[in-house]
Amino acid sequence: MKPYDSFYSSGIAPKVYVGLFGDNSVAVLDTACNHVLKTIPIPAGPHGLVMTPDGKWVYASSDGDSVVSVISTASDEVTSRINVGSTPHGLAITPDGSRVLVAGYGTNKVAAIDTRTNTIVWKSTVAQPHNLGITPDGRTAYAASQREGHLGLVIIDVASGTQRGAIPLNHAPRALTVSPDGEEVYVTEADVDAVLVLDRATNEIVTRIPVGASPHYPLFTPDGEVGMVVAQRPGELDLFDPFSYKKTKDIKFGAMPHWIAATSDNQFAYVTNEQSNDVSVIDLRGGKVLARIPVGQLPRKIVIQPMTVTLSDRPIRSWRIVEPRR
Repeated sequence: MKPYDSFYSSGIAPKVYVGLFGDNSVAVLDTACNHVLKTIPIPAGPHGLVMTPDGKWVYASSDGDSVVSVISTASDEVTSRINVGSTPHGLAITPDGSRVLVAGYGTNKVAAIDTRTNTIVWKSTVAQPHNLGITPDGRTAYAASQREGHLGLVIIDVASGTQRGAIPLNHAPRALTVSPDGEEVYVTEADVDAVLVLDRATNEIVTRIPVGASPHYPLFTPDGEVGMVVAQRPGELDLFDPFSYKKTKDIKFGAMPHWIAATSDNQFAYVTNEQSNDVSVIDLRGGKVLARIPVGQLPRKIVIQPMTVTLSDRPIRSWRIVEPRR
């Protein structure tokens, strides 16, 4: 069997979208043959990137501007822009796709976009919010505040924007994700070579998972069985067991990895490499790199369409496996 045969059993090859910070654009990857189909220009500094659960829309923030661009995955064109205020950083989307939250680093606000109308429905004051995480039930968001004197996670009610509390941290929070069961928040901090685990029931850090130097974005496979985090300094993806809180494997692959997208079948991860200007495709079960895809300058955030998406009638092409660079 060829690699990823099961990945395309539906007859549709999902597309991957990559924010190119150095090119002021979003690259569109064809996963059937591992190449760039198109680059979509957007305003300066692509930072946050999320996709609606149906795979039809991508939202991209530009931290050199004040907008979030809305991209149709059917046409791969920007269909609208939403003014959210200066220097928007990370984005997060509710599991039902009804709201996109924007970390307004320059405005000291977290804003909520109603995706039905693409209008802002509330703003909540947070000191220099950087990245965001939303619980699987879509009710609660965690915003990483990076301003000195306010370092920590701010808890926000997604429906109203009302703040429900804050969890102080000793260092600036970098990136975060909520576990698929909704019970824990996993967060990385600047200058801390570990992933912190927050128990949502007590709002306390219950453990730290030691990983490679300068960890950034933590993520889980959709089934919650495998945890992973990029370790930027050694250029690796560290896998960990979310039940024992132990690192299980490190997979070296690129220079300055930044963000991860996991496929909906729990088998593969796509990881951006900011310094080597490519995306690594990683077999999570085999623990090996299957491909390296050149994409453009300074790739950061990345999202992938779900396998059930039926937006394209493009025929499936055979896999072209690109050997990793030595």
